[in-house]
Amino acid sequence: MKFDFRNIRFRTWLYFFTLMLGVLVMLWLMQIVLLSAYFKEMKINQVKDVSVIIEDSIKENRFSLKVQISAVQNNVCGLVYNSKGKLLYQVDALGLGCVLNSNAIGFTQKIENYTNLVDESSEGEFALTVTNSVIQQDMIIYGRKLDLPLGSYYIFLNSSLLPIDSTISILQQQFIYVTIIVFILFSIVSLIISSRLSKPIINLKKETIKLAHGDYDVHFESGEFTEFTELAETLNYTSGQLKKMDELRKDLIANVSHDIKTPLTMIKAYAEMIKDISGENKKKREEHLDVILDEVTHLDHLVQDMTQLSQFQSNALTLQVKNFNVVDLVNESLRLLNGLIQSERIKVQVYSPNEVIVVGDPLKIKQVLINFINNAIKFIGKDKQLIIQILCEPEVVRIEVIDHGIGIAEEDIAYIWDRYYKIDKHHHRNVAGTGLGLSIASAILKSHGYKYGVISELNQGSVFWFEMKYAKKPSHVL
Repeated sequence: MKFDFRNIRFRTWLYFFTLMLGVLVMLWLMQIVLLSAYFKEMKINQVKDVSVIIEDSIKENRFSLKVQISAVQNNVCGLVYNSKGKLLYQVDALGLGCVLNSNAIGFTQKIENYTNLVDESSEGEFALTVTNSVIQQDMIIYGRKLDLPLGSYYIFLNSSLLPIDSTISILQQQFIYVTIIVFILFSIVSLIISSRLSKPIINLKKETIKLAHGDYDVHFESGEFTEFTELAETLNYTSGQLKKMDELRKDLIANVSHDIKTPLTMIKAYAEMIKDISGENKKKREEHLDVILDEVTHLDHLVQDMTQLSQFQSNALTLQVKNFNVVDLVNESLRLLNGLIQSERIKVQVYSPNEVIVVGDPLKIKQVLINFINNAIKFIGKDKQLIIQILCEPEVVRIEVIDHGIGIAEEDIAYIWDRYYKIDKHHHRNVAGTGLGLSIASAILKSHGYKYGVISELNQGSVFWFEMKYAKKPSHVL
């Protein structure tokens, strides 16, 4: 199988490996390469501190025990001369390791050389590294000149760099083992972490591919990381919505096809009857033409409702918002449906104040009222009672359309606003409408930003309601 360098598991492992390598390089740089320079600088500062103590002793005209203690603590040996080359003081904490030993061959020449170095130095001091030929170790030589009122003095100090050599040697050996151990541990840890990171992503990818191929029954497993859990929840919600939309799409195609097929069949049948049978019979011809016109009108209403619903759902329809009396709008809606109300012998009861001024698009709100009233008439109860209430609450106006019909099951309430949703799941052509009324009402109220809903119980009836904002709060409302 071809190795993929873009694989998340490999990339994660590579990230941790690079991090590990960077840490090791930094440790080697800090502890091995820079340690020698740091230690040398530190030793020079220590030697300088000893020279300051010696300076204080010269000023006090006596060399105290403090000088010897400081020399021992810092592994320093030293000499103090006056300007005439006379040795005034000697301290030794190194023994044979001291290159300033007065018994060494060439000692006098060395002191002369060191004195010249101090005199030639612009800062009046020097620090250099030499090798002790006796013990084969690197040493620090520090020289300093003091110009005091009583005369000039030369301080020469020596300290060994032996600890840094042994320390570096030990660290080098340790770091070889440390590097191997860290490399193994980092490799194992990075493989574990990369697997834990990549596994949920790989699972999400597999389920997403299924989802892309139309399998909406997929389930995205949440991982142990918050981001993966949130992503899985989002994808599960998305798949659920897609599944719902796919079911609605299938229902829509089936139901619209049925609604279109029925009138087309009727139109074709009656057109053939006119052609073959009632062409010369004026009365029959008129009846058949009326049926054709009714079916064409139904098709026209279906197309208009679907277009309007699409416009609302895509926010392409502009509302003509104004102030109006909702009580008058309810009465006007009832007048428009009076023929249907009379034919069904329905008793209408309206409970409302004389005037309630609200904000909205009156034409669209009237469409909501007509759809709600139509729906109540369709499922009217045996008592044939239709009740409309306009309730003035402290902040909003609540309009309710009530029937005592078959009601709606609790599990179906959330879906009644969907296109062509049928409680019994068996689509039949609705002669009085197109089957999109509640979907259109929902879209209109959403575009207004108004709350709406239904309260229903099986065999007890339903209450369809929506709320509107006051344009002018009535005086009787607190």
